[in-house]
Amino acid sequence: MISVLIPVYNFNIVDLVKTLHQQATNAQIPFEIIIVDDASNNKYKKINSAVNSLPYLVYHEEISNIGRSKIRNKLADLAKYNNFLFLDCDSYIKNPDFIRKYVNQVKDKNSVIYGGRIYNYSKPIEEKYRLHWLHGIKREQIPVEVRSSEPNRSFMTNNFLISREAFAKVRFNEKIRGYGHEDTLFGYDLLKNNITIKHIDNPLVHLGLESNEEFLRKTREGIKNLMRIMNINGNEKKLVHDITLLSYYKKLKDLHLDKICRYFYSKNEYLLRKNLLSTKPNLILFDLYKLGYLCSLKSEFK
Repeated sequence: MISVLIPVYNFNIVDLVKTLHQQATNAQIPFEIIIVDDASNNKYKKINSAVNSLPYLVYHEEISNIGRSKIRNKLADLAKYNNFLFLDCDSYIKNPDFIRKYVNQVKDKNSVIYGGRIYNYSKPIEEKYRLHWLHGIKREQIPVEVRSSEPNRSFMTNNFLISREAFAKVRFNEKIRGYGHEDTLFGYDLLKNNITIKHIDNPLVHLGLESNEEFLRKTREGIKNLMRIMNINGNEKKLVHDITLLSYYKKLKDLHLDKICRYFYSKNEYLLRKNLLSTKPNLILFDLYKLGYLCSLKSEFK
């Protein structure tokens, strides 16, 4: 009935997999858990080998890193059941009926169901993780009522169920490499295929906080991916509208203010980074940082 699909890179998945396995067993449904390791280091490969003894589990290791989109497509290709539950490896399951809640929602062949993401409310003791944590709490932890109001906009790939038939219509675009926004494009492709995402309150707790420096690096990488997405989709108005950063960028371009933004960024990047790497990062300054970086890129976006 359900194939649980987990891409893994340098993270301990033993507790997550054991919890999933126990819940699926208790639900008394046909299931499998498929894990593809995207060339993690030997430390994590050794730790995660502990799950190999579990029944109904497939574990595969890539020789070299193939990326976030390609690995998810590979997981789907390996699956034998008609419902795919994609989960990020750096997660914790809080709901004791997590699997059963998803199973109860499967209604038709075009099912796409997103459960959500939450963060631990306790501020990280280590200051170097404050920016990612604050962004997660304020921007990614979205209540189901808000997500449901614009269902294909409030979508992330950390925790969702999709039918085989719906997945075949979209798949992950393997032109999007590196980090960031493969979920943006996936949600938009669902929309273009008239597939509406159903939102439920069944979140995973996100555990894998990045350091402030790494989070900024991945943010810049994600913004470059946004430009690739726009080139793939020909700057479609609906996509621009649904991505807040792009919509502000488009307004600046229309008003011929993008050069001013680029100048502001070049003169103040150091001060912006100083705040974002501090113990009290400001998300408004983070937004200015992202917009300035986007304006600084040489692109064909119009």
